[in-house]
Amino acid sequence: MTRVPAMLRPNALVAGVLCAALLSIAGCDSGAAARERAERADDEVKSMLSRLRQDLARNRVPNAALILSYADRLTRAKPELKPIADVLRREGTTDGRLYQGLTKRLEENRSAFPPPDAPAKAYEPILSEYASLRAAADPEEYSRALSDPLNALADLSDGRLPRVDSISASASRRANAADSQGPGGQLVGNPHYGSWRTDSSGTSFWVWYGQYALISSLLGGPRIGYGAWSGRRDYSYYHDWGRDTYTSPSDRRRQNQVESGARRKFASEGRTFRSPYVRQRQGASSRIVKQKAFASGRGSFSSTRGFGGGSRGPIRGK
Repeated sequence: MTRVPAMLRPNALVAGVLCAALLSIAGCDSGAAARERAERADDEVKSMLSRLRQDLARNRVPNAALILSYADRLTRAKPELKPIADVLRREGTTDGRLYQGLTKRLEENRSAFPPPDAPAKAYEPILSEYASLRAAADPEEYSRALSDPLNALADLSDGRLPRVDSISASASRRANAADSQGPGGQLVGNPHYGSWRTDSSGTSFWVWYGQYALISSLLGGPRIGYGAWSGRRDYSYYHDWGRDTYTSPSDRRRQNQVESGARRKFASEGRTFRSPYVRQRQGASSRIVKQKAFASGRGSFSSTRGFGGGSRGPIRGK
């Protein structure tokens, strides 16, 4: 047998480089490598959620701590709103729908792993979801996402409690030519708190989950239709900054289905449909805008955690 000179035999490093270069052509056990990356990502997100749980328990997430304080202060000022305050108070804890939603998504993503012999491409949606969960579990980003339920409490106080990381309700409505959905309007359209239901006529309207229905049953207000809301919705952190991070793949599919249905219905009636996401609404505080600009690399430096540590406390809207 002819011996290959040592200088011509590929070493491990060269073999690895060749394998990476030929992944798309020959596979080179790429499915196993992708599964290994997914396993590591699963462990990482589990660890992040565990740390976030500890931070919430120790009041180290600024807006979560403020939610607890605001709920108590709202109850003292307006005892008749205690049932709503108690429901929103949970968002400052691990019992909140935001945190529980992340743990559920982690379980669903792990259960969606393809068979061990699946190709690398089969892991692409799995790894993408882990990337979203990794961003969502960051304590600073999580604190920013809690500004919506926190500001719902602020609005329920009739101005006694200032909004956080957002301009005032009246200024936001003026800036966006938005309709008022009443206190708690920031949560409309957020799949953690309710869902769009479609009736026999093809019209979709908002239905709160569980005890969040107290917002409409105690405060009243008109039924919120998807078509009107989508064209004249106001600012919320979820819709304007956090939707990619805090929406599960299944919820995103449902959102797309509702929008497609509304678009078809409007077209059949000769009306113009405006997507709720055709433009980003104004209303975030300058601090949030700067954080997002830096995080996306549009500022003087790029940071995945944003500019300005959340541990320094939130900046209140004026």
